[in-house]
Formats: sequence, C-alpha cells, structure tokens
Amino acid sequence: MGSERLLLMMFAVAAAAQNDVSVDCGRDSVTVRWSPVSPQKPDPSRALLGACPPSSSSAESGHELLFSSSLLDCGFQRKVTQDRVTYSNLLTYDRRPAGPFLSRSVQCVYELAVSGAEEEDEGVVTFSLELMNSDFSAPAESLRFRLGSALQVRAAVESRSRRPLWIYMQSCIASTDADIGRAARVHPVISNDGCLMESKWGNSSFLPRRHPAEIRLHLQAFKFALGQKIFLLCDLEAWDVQRIDRRECHYIKQQRRWELLDDRSQSYICSSCDSSFFQRTEAERGMSAHKVLGPFVMEEESLETQSSSERGLSDVPVWLMLLLVSVALGTVMGALAISYYLCFWRGGRLGYRPSRDLLTKY
Repeated sequence: MGSERLLLMMFAVAAAAQNDVSVDCGRDSVTVRWSPVSPQKPDPSRALLGACPPSSSSAESGHELLFSSSLLDCGFQRKVTQDRVTYSNLLTYDRRPAGPFLSRSVQCVYELAVSGAEEEDEGVVTFSLELMNSDFSAPAESLRFRLGSALQVRAAVESRSRRPLWIYMQSCIASTDADIGRAARVHPVISNDGCLMESKWGNSSFLPRRHPAEIRLHLQAFKFALGQKIFLLCDLEAWDVQRIDRRECHYIKQQRRWELLDDRSQSYICSSCDSSFFQRTEAERGMSAHKVLGPFVMEEESLETQSSSERGLSDVPVWLMLLLVSVALGTVMGALAISYYLCFWRGGRLGYRPSRDLLTKY
C-alpha cells in the first residue's frame, strides 16, 4: 500500500448491513468475525473469506468464525478512486443440503490525500485506439480492407503512476460518421458490456492479452457500408485491478459457446451475451474514455481480385510475350510434324507387303 506514494489520512470500515459481521481494518490487514445463521455450531470447513478459510482459533469461538488476513491475500479486490482506496471481498458459508449458501460483503475503505504534484501525476490516464499491421508491431500501412481480410485493432491505457491498469472494451459500433447522431448507418461490433458480436457473425476474436493494459482485437472485414468511410466508436474502461464484473467475451463456433478472454474457467459470465443484458455488481465506473477510430474503408473482394489479374497481364514485358508466343507456335508445329510422320507416312508403309506375283514377275 505504501508503494503508491500516497499519504494515508484515515481508514474506515464498510461491512454488510447485517449485524452478524464485525470487521476491523488495519493499515494493511483485516480481522473479520462472523456468526452465520445456522441451527448448529458453524463448521469452519464450510466457510471462506474470498479464498481463505477461518483461522485456526475460530473453532474455539462458539458460533463465531474468525478470519485474520492481509489485504493482499485471500482474493481481496482493490479499487482506487480519486480520494480513496477500497478493498472488497466476500464471506461465504455452505449450508447445503439443509439450506442455501450464505454470503456477506466485506470492505475496508481508506481515505487518501496526495501532494499537488503527485495528485497531478496519479490522475493522468491516456487511452488509445488504433489500427495495426498484421503482427501489431506498427500502425497499419493501408486503411482499405477487402471483405474477409483482417483489421487488427489495439486498445491500450497508460498512466503516469506506477500502478498497473486493466483495460476493457465495453462497446464498439461501426458507423458511417464519427458522430453517431449524424450517422446514416450503424452496426454493433461489441455490445452488452464486452460481448464481441462479430465473433458470432464472422471470424473475429479477442487475441490473448500480453499485459493487462492492452487488448488486441482481430476483426474480420464484414459487409457494411462498402466503399464508404467507416468509423469505429468504442467505449473503453480501465481499473487498477482485474474485475470479475467486467468481461471480454468472444464466441467459439466449433464449440458453440461464449468464452471469457481472461479466464476460460469463468466463461459462465458470458452466458448472457445472447439472452439478456449483463448486470454489473455495482453502478460505479472506473476510468473511462470514448475513442473514435478511422476513417477506413471496406471493399468488395471480387473487384480487387479482378483488377489485380488485369494489372498482372498488362505488366508482362513485350519481348517476353513474343518469346512465349514463339515457343508455343514451335511446340505446336513440332507436334503436328511428328503426328504426320507416325500416322501417315511411316504408319502407312509399315503395313505394306508386295505380293508374290509381283516379285516373280520381274
């Protein structure tokens, strides 16, 4: 917590509304006491704080479970806003088969203050959205794409602070105008908070992350406003921690299912991409930006292919054309001469035998 060069002013506690939970937040640790509603003495093996079981002393606490943990352990999620840092986690207790799961939220909120220079540095976040070449090593050389070819899109976020950021593409819309209000045509590419719809309609996909602050999108050129200027309008969001309520989902056609980019085992989060709108766990947003990419053009493949073929023939040198014609004519003439020799002249004489009368007559 001290690596952020921030001055800790005070800390507070935000726990579940239920009075069966007591939370004591230290500077970098937390102690939680929980008395889950159960007809019997709680079983410590059924309780978790995030990924951590109760401490060993909890068995001696009667109906109270005791958790003691560092805020860097047990899966605490850390979120930084302008003036505070919040660590969040979830208490769970498995009452099956007698009853359903119990859960309680746990939060430690620390209010922060920074000096003027540090505050300016911490607040500067830069988002970028650009078309790249095939290996993402440089910007794309051409902004004209044939149907079926690849548009390599890179979204990234940078911060002057040393803390890492996670970027998410919440939505992207193809539009015939940079201002969607003036656009004659629009087409959803990413919708429903991170669902890549073009992966289901075409052969588009998210590429594996190289690091949290970058997303690479392989977008197959599709039939939309062909020959016209096209813009990609995207809403980007960044957090300083990986969020379980933020997602990047693409469709795997061979398996007929949606897959979560950052953790395949959690792909159930993508199950609502087809059916309903994704419900976030909280309304608060991270750092966000609206970026416009373009203009670029998508074209019919047949026209380009035809013009390429015509250009290929016209680029052949005259002397090479004459040579090829001469060789072809020589080959044809030679074949005709050989055929005449075998079929008419030599072939006819091979079958000839003079009769005995003619031989004895002279």
